[in-house]
Amino acid sequence: MRILLATDLSSDSEIAQTLVMGMPLPAGSRIRVVHAIEPLNASATFGVMPLPEMPSDIADDARRELAKIARTLQRACVTIETAARTGRAADVIVDESLSFAPDLIVMGNRGRGAIASTLLGSVSAEVIDRASAPVLIARRPTLAGVVLAEDGSESAAAGARFVAAYAPFANTAVHVVSVTDVPYPVVLADPTGTSTAVDAYATYQMSVEATRARQEVALSARLLALRELGITTTGERREGDAASELIAAAAARRADCIVIGSRGQTGLRRFVLGSVARSVLHHAPCSVLVAHAPAPTEPADRELVSSGKEVLA
Repeated sequence: MRILLATDLSSDSEIAQTLVMGMPLPAGSRIRVVHAIEPLNASATFGVMPLPEMPSDIADDARRELAKIARTLQRACVTIETAARTGRAADVIVDESLSFAPDLIVMGNRGRGAIASTLLGSVSAEVIDRASAPVLIARRPTLAGVVLAEDGSESAAAGARFVAAYAPFANTAVHVVSVTDVPYPVVLADPTGTSTAVDAYATYQMSVEATRARQEVALSARLLALRELGITTTGERREGDAASELIAAAAARRADCIVIGSRGQTGLRRFVLGSVARSVLHHAPCSVLVAHAPAPTEPADRELVSSGKEVLA
């Protein structure tokens, strides 16, 4: 397994380091620890400007700190690499992910707050938008309990595949949560006079019941697939705002992490409309792992095989 551990050498990054240090990794795994040294003109201006050379004393200090982190992560049969790069943190992390091809990117939470993150953007949110690998924002030092978001979509399947396939979640109890977002009915006047408010409400009720039924089927299928892999799994269906209910479920279970899939929208539409994944990222008190669903033109994620059967596809 390949893990890209991004650090800004802060206390928040120490949580991420502790999390990676405790992960059960298979022999042959590689961990690359990367630190971005952001020049003043890269972080304080909006224009595109050439980056200056990294000052030697700052670079040396960064390398010494990275070497200390590498020593804490050292274990048998796992290769530890370090890299200090000049540039915007998000750019450096995404560039490193392209060259290193990690299975997982792990980052600390800078704790800038939801308002600042929404208005200005955050490094973590930008990396999630741009990187193809799953991104884990570490706010807890362990992964003992996980809430897995499920809505029957390919986005949800991406999160489930990652939990089922990778060693860091091998001993994790997974609680699958399916949230049915039931909107308040709005009845508009029919100018033709061929329908009534009663008819419209009946149609609304049928739609709600159909949605609930689909969610129950998706939840049951996900629980069965995970249990066939030997994963300790429980589940529940909730109703309400998806992000709020996922966070509430994690709080009730004292979960260490919420795993959620994302369609990977980027640019202005993502900024204006937001998403469940982004809302969970900004408001959850626990760690958050966001896994992208493949685009329609991309090959599906790696197959999971258990006793000769493909699962969670």
